[in-house]
Amino acid sequence: MAEKKRKQPFGSLRPDVDDILDWNNLPQDAFEPASSAEKESFIQDRESVSYWKDAWRRLRRNKVAMVAMVIVILIGLFAFVGPMIVPYTYDQVISGANNIHPWHYSLEDQAAINAYIEEHTGTANLTPDEAVAQAEAEAEARGETLSPVEAAKIRATAKANQGKGEENVTEKDAAKALGIKVKPFGYTQAELERMAAGESVFPHVFGCDNQGRDIMVRTMIGARVSMIVGICCAIIVLVIGALYGSISGYCGGKVDAVMQRIVEIIYTIPEVLIILLLGSTLKPIFEEFQNSGDGFLQSMVTLLGANLISIFITFGLLYWVTMSRLIRGQILQLKQQEYVTAARALGASGGRIIKRHLLPNCIGQIVTTTFLQIPSAIFTESFLSFLGMGVSAPMTSLGSMCSDALGGLNTYPYRLFIPAAILSLMILCLNLFGDGLRDALDPRLKK
Repeated sequence: MAEKKRKQPFGSLRPDVDDILDWNNLPQDAFEPASSAEKESFIQDRESVSYWKDAWRRLRRNKVAMVAMVIVILIGLFAFVGPMIVPYTYDQVISGANNIHPWHYSLEDQAAINAYIEEHTGTANLTPDEAVAQAEAEAEARGETLSPVEAAKIRATAKANQGKGEENVTEKDAAKALGIKVKPFGYTQAELERMAAGESVFPHVFGCDNQGRDIMVRTMIGARVSMIVGICCAIIVLVIGALYGSISGYCGGKVDAVMQRIVEIIYTIPEVLIILLLGSTLKPIFEEFQNSGDGFLQSMVTLLGANLISIFITFGLLYWVTMSRLIRGQILQLKQQEYVTAARALGASGGRIIKRHLLPNCIGQIVTTTFLQIPSAIFTESFLSFLGMGVSAPMTSLGSMCSDALGGLNTYPYRLFIPAAILSLMILCLNLFGDGLRDALDPRLKK
């Protein structure tokens, strides 16, 4: 008698599954609940990883981004903590520190160099007869007699060197001839004398400019100004761009079409021209406001200046369009998801859906775009400061320091190279870290 075919549980599965499973040979306890021991052996406990923790794990694997992050942190410490350590201020004029190099000679070395220059300069300006007469006088003072051979040599040397003058014997030539090497950091003559007396003096590590201001502390303040401007402009772009883009993407239809046409119009406006026009227009208004009182707002306007405020206004008017388009694209994708439909069905308002459901799911794109906006803002501020349309004197920035250093490029090249190197390194590392942050926060690149 043929064995009765066992009925398949839960109805018929897909044909390919029915072919793989042999329902007739399944054990009797196949569908009984699993015991506690079987559950423990089957289910392996796994630590839940949050979005940010998983992103940090991926970011740590990117060595280039981590190195860039460390350099950015070091530059931040240099800019914000450094001025607290250095005893000089960015606008302090130090007596006798004009055009100090970031290196120095000791007092003994200076005396030897000056003696060498004086000796060779004096010999070069003597006629052959005067050189021989001076040599005979020096020999008589020592109780010696100048021989005819020595006199002939001195006459020939004086004739060869006659007319060359002081310009051929520089401090560098004298130090090279004497085998004297420079020592790191710059000091004024008075500071060297104080050091010789046993007093401790903070060095001018990067030297001083033509007005006697310490270059290192000015570089610190310049880096601080650049980073603050970059962060503030990025926050302005984030707030306006995220708000505008989310409303445009969520509303859609005619509202989206009108808002995107406005974005396209803003794209055609030259940003630098607007900054220049705003700076020249707002300058007399701010000057009148400064003279109206001594309150907190007046002091802030005096500190920032019309040009820097114009940069902030321009970022608020023009630079948010890229952020808004990115957020709009993300919102257009997310608003079709089931949880948005459920929230709308439960009576949630559009503002609540954007704030609680849509924008939090765009957080990776928002953070990445905001961070990459910082080096762009720093470059814009430095470029305008280089042209004289950035921060106002006596406040300094890296761009204005590079502009001031152009006049003495051949004589004092380090005045240009130091701020330019820090500015380039800061922008490069911010971009590299921003790229690594984008890869870490993008779930589609999950490894």
